[in-house]
Amino acid sequence: MSHTRLKGSEGARVALRIMATSDVHATLLDYDYSKDSATTLGSLARAATVIEAARKDVSATLLVDNGDFLEGAAIADPYEGGAGSGLENPVVQAMNAMRFDAIGLGNHEFNMPAEDVRAALRALKAPVLCANLHLSKDLDASVYADLWQPNLVLDVTAVDENGACHDLRVGLFSVLPPQVVAWDALRIAGRLVAEEMVAAARRQISELRRQGVDVVVALAHSGIRDVTHSEETENVSVAVAGLDGVDAIVTGHVHRVFPSPSFGHSEVIDPDAGTLHGKPAVMPGVHATHVGQIDLALRCTDGAWQVEGHRVQVHDLRKGDGTAPVEAPVVVSAIEVAHNRTLTRMRRTIGRVMEPVTSYFSMVKSDCASRLVAEAKLAFARRELAGTGLESLPLIASVAPLKCGGRAGAFHYVDVSPGAVSARAIADMQPYSNHVNVVQTRGREVVEWLEKGCAVYNQLFAGETGQFLHDRDAPTYNREAIYGLSYAVDLSEPARYAVDGSLINPQARRVSNICWRGVQIAPEQEFLLVTNDYRGGGGGNFPGAGRGRVVEIAPARVRDVLAQHIAERSGKRDPKLDTWHLRRMPGVTAMFDTGPRSAAVLDIAGLPIRLLGTVDGGFVRYELDMARL
Repeated sequence: MSHTRLKGSEGARVALRIMATSDVHATLLDYDYSKDSATTLGSLARAATVIEAARKDVSATLLVDNGDFLEGAAIADPYEGGAGSGLENPVVQAMNAMRFDAIGLGNHEFNMPAEDVRAALRALKAPVLCANLHLSKDLDASVYADLWQPNLVLDVTAVDENGACHDLRVGLFSVLPPQVVAWDALRIAGRLVAEEMVAAARRQISELRRQGVDVVVALAHSGIRDVTHSEETENVSVAVAGLDGVDAIVTGHVHRVFPSPSFGHSEVIDPDAGTLHGKPAVMPGVHATHVGQIDLALRCTDGAWQVEGHRVQVHDLRKGDGTAPVEAPVVVSAIEVAHNRTLTRMRRTIGRVMEPVTSYFSMVKSDCASRLVAEAKLAFARRELAGTGLESLPLIASVAPLKCGGRAGAFHYVDVSPGAVSARAIADMQPYSNHVNVVQTRGREVVEWLEKGCAVYNQLFAGETGQFLHDRDAPTYNREAIYGLSYAVDLSEPARYAVDGSLINPQARRVSNICWRGVQIAPEQEFLLVTNDYRGGGGGNFPGAGRGRVVEIAPARVRDVLAQHIAERSGKRDPKLDTWHLRRMPGVTAMFDTGPRSAAVLDIAGLPIRLLGTVDGGFVRYELDMARL
């Protein structure tokens, strides 16, 4: 696709390989710190073994990361263990040991304090890329100065079938969702200005081509959706791939795998060949479960290198039958000190809980894990709002199950036993470093918030068999429940909102009988909704969210607030705190999948369910009798 004349013998053919990670979320070792046990779910250390083999196979191999690498696992907690001190950051240590060629930013990098982001990015040996996040004119923006660049040109030596060497110039750029400015407003509002991704990508392609590159690789921290660009600003990988001048694209952000049968075919998406608009594209899952690989076959024609063919694949690192790649010693040794330090820290006792805390049935009923988080956030907000003049307003809290299977697998659930609670259990319940956020809202917006929170469920019909309660692939973190209100969810109705927040059935209403302390809420009734900064900043496109509606409170991580609450109350739940339930549906059954350890807590679940057996991915499937709820 290139038209630039560079060195190369006429008719020569060479191979260029791109290895890609994305959304690793600091999964450096195959170890679950929240469970204090080794796993077989994938890790950056396992990825390193696959990548090194790929390098030996093709000399012209580039290694890139597509963002969301700094935050997400206990070993990289920026507030403890010295992870924020640059070269001591274990994520930096691991990535430097793997010799990345380029690293794109993701939105979750900005969950960390600006000073920690700066220390980590400056310590990385690979160039950091981001083309659509710019410094504002605010003097306070200087903390982010000179940490990333919009694009990069790499000189690569490729060897043809006759052993002759050829020079290639590979151009790369990276973009991320512009919504990050709202999602992480606590740390970057006023400091950074975001540009729309496709516009930024178009400009970078033009600039790279002007510099005479042979191949352009796009790193898009963005999902794959087959919609027109005007309808989507967060998941625009299809639109970026469709730009003239892009030769290959690495996608991510939404924690899925591509190519994969889970994607449908369309005129522009081929989930079998792994192409978007005919261009090779890869999305390597989440938590280092996969490594992406794009192989480009290049031919020199009329003095210019052109992409003659391509092949896309994803390497699954999760195999538990002994066939998974070993963890590379170069990574294991680089982070050994940090690993041992994290084990010590995570094993310290925080408090106690009186009953099992799990999320196995969070999609079916109110669960202890969500309730504890809601109570902790409410208690913190009450203290913070005292004396502000707002304390008289009704206080409610929204919570989503952050560890509830889905794309992360059958063992990605909260599972805390009664008794002493360690720091690892807190991390199990709250894996991300979100901060408490308070949004001032009204009853009519609360209703819409609840409707959006139920969008992940399927519509159910009497007499039909084989119905699923919800799509197992749907992100459960968008299933919001509100505590402090009582309400029913009627799944005989279609969803009012799509999962992406768009209004699809304006006449539909699933949520009914919404009451505050037994009284139906009014459209203009004021509420203070305690959520987190991602949601309050617009994450998930919930109605009524937005920076202008946020009530200022002292910064506090949800994880720390939860730890304090458990230490003070020993996990005792408030039985009077109202919340949601599914409405009974005579003659209706629905299936749902959950983790295999759910069998241990069936007695306290209190659900009319029947075990159907084990299904793919290690999940177990139950049938729910909706008539007996």
